[in-house]
Amino acid sequence: MDHENLPYRRVSPRLIPLRQINNAIGFGIFFLILVVPLLVVHFAAPLFFTNGAAYLLYLLPAGVLVWGIVLACIIPRQVRAMGYLENQDDLVLRRGILFRHQVAVPYGRIQYVDIHQGPLQRAFGVTQISITTAGGGTASNFEGLPMAEAERLRDELTQRGYARLAELAES
Repeated sequence: MDHENLPYRRVSPRLIPLRQINNAIGFGIFFLILVVPLLVVHFAAPLFFTNGAAYLLYLLPAGVLVWGIVLACIIPRQVRAMGYLENQDDLVLRRGILFRHQVAVPYGRIQYVDIHQGPLQRAFGVTQISITTAGGGTASNFEGLPMAEAERLRDELTQRGYARLAELAES
């Protein structure tokens, strides 16, 4: 089935600032880990930097900073590309811009559905949902749903999973 032109439900746009904060924290820590030792050496042993080539060491933290800024600019588009579609037989989860990722989770294989919400997610009013399928594998983690929608989806998936299981038992 071609899922490309179907009406996917989108995640909450409140996921954008949450991801940007996580991005800033991660890249900020990495940047500081790289730049602080350079600054300490620069001021503690200035003779080391008399050679102009030593200044090339600053390119690594500068590259990390640029990469973090590029990712911060890409995050809104990534979030807009995320979506889910409730079909008759399965739940289709979609994400990705350049490298698209779609997973179809058959309702009959769903074992349980978890909702996770950390402190930052709670502050932004979004959750993460984890769907575990038969065989013990997690089919997918999907973030950015408002709590009410995550609870509705959890209840709906659980109900459809039980219905599919009952159909198989009757066969």
